[in-house]
Amino acid sequence: MKYIFPFLLMVCSLAAQEKVSWDTTRYQKFKSNLIIGVFQSYYDFNNEINQKSVPDPDGFSHHHYKAESNLITGVALTYDKFSLSLGLQSKPQDGSAGKGVSTTFAANFNIGANRWFIENSIRYFKGFYDDNTPNLDTSFKKTGVYHFEPGFSNTLVRSKFMYFTNHRRYSFRANSSCNYRQRRSAATWILSANTNYNFIHNDSSLFRGSDLSYYGDYSQLMGLSSFGLSLNAGAAVTFVIWRSVFISSMFIIGPEQQWRKYLYPDRTTNLSYLSVSSDFRIAFGMNLKRFYFISYACRDVVFYNSSFLQLTNRSISGGLIMGWRFNSHVPGFYKKFQTTKLYLAL
Repeated sequence: MKYIFPFLLMVCSLAAQEKVSWDTTRYQKFKSNLIIGVFQSYYDFNNEINQKSVPDPDGFSHHHYKAESNLITGVALTYDKFSLSLGLQSKPQDGSAGKGVSTTFAANFNIGANRWFIENSIRYFKGFYDDNTPNLDTSFKKTGVYHFEPGFSNTLVRSKFMYFTNHRRYSFRANSSCNYRQRRSAATWILSANTNYNFIHNDSSLFRGSDLSYYGDYSQLMGLSSFGLSLNAGAAVTFVIWRSVFISSMFIIGPEQQWRKYLYPDRTTNLSYLSVSSDFRIAFGMNLKRFYFISYACRDVVFYNSSFLQLTNRSISGGLIMGWRFNSHVPGFYKKFQTTKLYLAL
């Protein structure tokens, strides 16, 4: 795992040795550098916790903490090979009564083009309800109120590097920020290296009085922090009709080395584990000369399991983004930057 960063530097160095070119019959780059879009996304962000020591066929020791603020609305900006998006929670949906109110923030800053691409993201959620409350609380049938932990927060910071082996024919940017357009169907293998920091914390124990006996030494656990490094591999494919309508999918998976800290009121426990992480995405949309829209779905899963405790951090998101390409003057300093090896390596 310690060789990940030298590996990234080597890839960038090799890429900088020649100007990037591609098969223009497969995809094209739009001349409009500035792209502005608005989006609304749905997040199913949750932490599933279960113990593996005491038999529990009725699931009384199982917890499924979910963030209620599913809808996020925001703006996305793309200029050439750089993208930025910011989103905040939208108005709670109908049917969310009894689940409390969560605070949500999401941001992305991405760099790169079609040879390689770096995604940097931060997700913050505070306030989780337990979706397993109907199985744990006999009064739920009368009240319809879920157990809510207002102090339960989850911060996830991630940086994901992806290298596309068939970048001369396949455009990753065409399916995300849309400053390229895939004109004909294509596929590629993906090599990926990722780093992430995940901080899960509650003001008190993650478990309640009724189930403390199931968790033994973990009964006072207040949270978990983890720094992870992973090497993944997978593939992506885009199918195109009429040179503008597309459907694409991507899947990568691989081992992840995690350095964890289990947080208790009076101590921390440090452990190192080898786990698995995966990333699956699917999207479809229309990419015209000026206007574009994309509907997408993503699924990220990371496991924080031990011999006794099973904790799964799962994010399922989907949404719609619409944008418009604007003609813009290229500043002098940016023209100079476009002649550098760093720019040509993107």
